[in-house]
Amino acid sequence: MPLTEFVHSDPYTLGIELELQIISPPSYDLSQDSSLLIDSLKGAVTEGEVKHDITESMLEIATGVCPTITEAHAQLSTLRQHVLHSANQHHLAICGGGTHPFQKWQRQEICQSERYKQTLELFGYLMKQATVFGQHVHVGCENEEDAIYLMHGLSRFVPHVIALSASSPYIQGGDTTYASSRLNIFSAFPDNGPAPFVSDWNEFKWMYQRLESSSIVQSMKDLHWDIRPSPKFGTVEVRVMDTPLTLSRAINIAGFIQALAHWLLTERPFVPRSEDYLLYRFNRFQACRFGLEGVLTDVRTSEQRTLAEDILPLLDTLAPYAAQLQATSALEAIEGYTRNNDSDTRRIRQFIDKGGLLTELVREHCDIWARE
Repeated sequence: MPLTEFVHSDPYTLGIELELQIISPPSYDLSQDSSLLIDSLKGAVTEGEVKHDITESMLEIATGVCPTITEAHAQLSTLRQHVLHSANQHHLAICGGGTHPFQKWQRQEICQSERYKQTLELFGYLMKQATVFGQHVHVGCENEEDAIYLMHGLSRFVPHVIALSASSPYIQGGDTTYASSRLNIFSAFPDNGPAPFVSDWNEFKWMYQRLESSSIVQSMKDLHWDIRPSPKFGTVEVRVMDTPLTLSRAINIAGFIQALAHWLLTERPFVPRSEDYLLYRFNRFQACRFGLEGVLTDVRTSEQRTLAEDILPLLDTLAPYAAQLQATSALEAIEGYTRNNDSDTRRIRQFIDKGGLLTELVREHCDIWARE
């Protein structure tokens, strides 16, 4: 379908989506019951959404439009309680985390929808392998040109939010040695990584029309770039984060992105150039592999420092913008994560190093999600 005209939104408003794991005790493997839970919640949810994702093991909760992280937290907390209540009634459990540590992709069932049926026919087994769990954050933009600038501006900080959200060291029963292995699952897809460089909205529309006329895409939903404009909602959507183990970390990461957007669109500190993406995949890899200890290389100066070293002075820059958005608490939490090398991945490995089994790890993650 033709590209929707960009809906003008209130700037810096938030929408947060979290893909959650549906767990079947006592094995603590993934369940195949998202349809069951969604049907049971019809009429119960008044703000936000509970909906399907790719497979029946995945359940997505999403806020409506929220001006502050406080409102987003309230909506997601209510959605969490609805989902936990339904799961308990059906003898199921729920948890966060970017990957389930020992599920087998061959067992996964694709959700019954025409769109997913078509993508399964196109991508085959890759669809089942994509039973991994991410956090998406939408940021409102006043107009389409702001959206293009924000897409490029936020791309510089993709490694930062990957490292802060990393929670997927285990896949198929083994430690991958990555802080975030989830993004590796998507590397075989043709639209993996950054969007092609465009300098303005007209170039973006031209690019999209070429893709559409070639029958490569039918809508913006068919483009799974790390960051993409969402014209229908008037937002830019950041899609690279693992789902954290706790709702509080997810909210703090969203507040960090919101403050980044405010600073970027207010100060315009960069002039976007296609050359900016020369080292994009290298820096992204460092974040996935090593988390906050990954090395970030500046494409213009070749200066190198760890992601933790890059985040800390950035927080001082963002502080006044976060204050205007009532997101100071998010930056304070991010500072704590960074100074202490505090990550979900590190916590997962510590649990296993102390002799915990993977089944016990998943049970612990379910307890964390339920009691936080």
